[in-house]
Amino acid sequence: MKLDWCRGILYVTIMGMESCWLYALIALLNKQVAGGHLSTLGLLLLYPLAFGFNKLIQQLRWPQVGLRSTSWLAWAVGMLLMMKTQMYSGAALSDPAWLMALPQAIAEVLYTFKPELIILVSSAVMWWLGRRLAHIRINFATSVSEFQFGLAILLITFFVTSQLRVDLADSVPIALIFFVFALLGISIAHAQESTSWLSGLYQGHWSGLLLVSIGLILILGLLISSVVTPDLLKLILAALKWVWGLIIKVIAFIASLFPEPEPGKLPPMPPMPEMKPEETFKLWTMPESLRSGLGLGLGIMWLGLILIALWRVSSQIFGWLRHKLASMAGAEVEPLPGAFRADFLSLLKRILLKLLRVRLPFQLRGKSVSILPEVASIKQIYRQLLRWAAAGGLPRRKYQTPYEYLYTLVDLLPQAQEDLNFITQQYVATRYGTSLPNEDALHQSRQSLQRIRQNRLKRMTNEYANA
Repeated sequence: MKLDWCRGILYVTIMGMESCWLYALIALLNKQVAGGHLSTLGLLLLYPLAFGFNKLIQQLRWPQVGLRSTSWLAWAVGMLLMMKTQMYSGAALSDPAWLMALPQAIAEVLYTFKPELIILVSSAVMWWLGRRLAHIRINFATSVSEFQFGLAILLITFFVTSQLRVDLADSVPIALIFFVFALLGISIAHAQESTSWLSGLYQGHWSGLLLVSIGLILILGLLISSVVTPDLLKLILAALKWVWGLIIKVIAFIASLFPEPEPGKLPPMPPMPEMKPEETFKLWTMPESLRSGLGLGLGIMWLGLILIALWRVSSQIFGWLRHKLASMAGAEVEPLPGAFRADFLSLLKRILLKLLRVRLPFQLRGKSVSILPEVASIKQIYRQLLRWAAAGGLPRRKYQTPYEYLYTLVDLLPQAQEDLNFITQQYVATRYGTSLPNEDALHQSRQSLQRIRQNRLKRMTNEYANA
């Protein structure tokens, strides 16, 4: 797959994730405000149009002010045409009635929220998202951030929909399509960084496994959504109530086996002193509608706090995974007893320090030192080179420096002298120097390692093996 095709698929996945939560929000507003008379899919057409238009005008060598002004002028024209086709299709184009409908809706926004404002706000948001997508550089971090933000918006939208008792029939397909785009985009973005199993020697095998996994998740989601119906949930709830009632009866039967205590006589109650009634005065009583609105707002606030905490935890997990999976393409995995437990305890400690801002009363074995991803990548590449050479019969001795070991490797593998020199120089400069490798150096180091591993190292003589 070429780089341009990969970038195009990444654009499609980001656009698909954002379109899912946009569709859910617009559908909710459409049913609450416009009674479902607006076309949600028609409004979503502005998103790809905004992306394509902003990508097109990027080719023009205009100042940024001119490009921005042209883009938002095109949005104003598109928004007016969308309002004309959605709400005033029978009116003439020169009729000033539909042109004055939007200013009137803005003037009356304190009293009522008209459908024209839905078109105005939703079109502005979609145009801004399309323009932003046309200017950003999509990578693994961008895909993960879009997934986290879109998931939070979808959960809040579905929660509000359930509280308002709005029938959003497309909620299950929206969630499934969102996760399909998210899984595909995150996997391809990770593969583009040449640090995942999708960029290794078995790229075709893992790509097919990825597509099969996404299809399996989609099929299982559809099956679960079709099986888990409200009637089934009611049946499960009734069964749980029956089991709980049975437990209560058993407890009551066991309690009946014990003798009942003899009733005792209570002392007479003293007479209550006469108290004058307090004079109360209610200044204001909260209306029922305001009380329900405040309850809904409080629920949304708590849900937002929970989602923020989940986002922080998932960010820590993804950061830890990216640190551990750096330069693992084509690596040979060795069993390390106790490594998972140590990594898991280190991850929990880091999450507690980030979220709770407290010091743990105990210290894990050793003091963890944060290593930059670039340094970890170069060290991992050099360790892979050492493992490959050791498997070929040429391990590095404890007394050998990196350059002494390099001369030994070059003697046995002269055709890879340039690649061996480059990896050793990058390792020495990173390990013992103060410079950090850039993305080009990391990519070239990985390519050099792959070329070296395509050769076959000659077996060492008995004199070297016994040295």
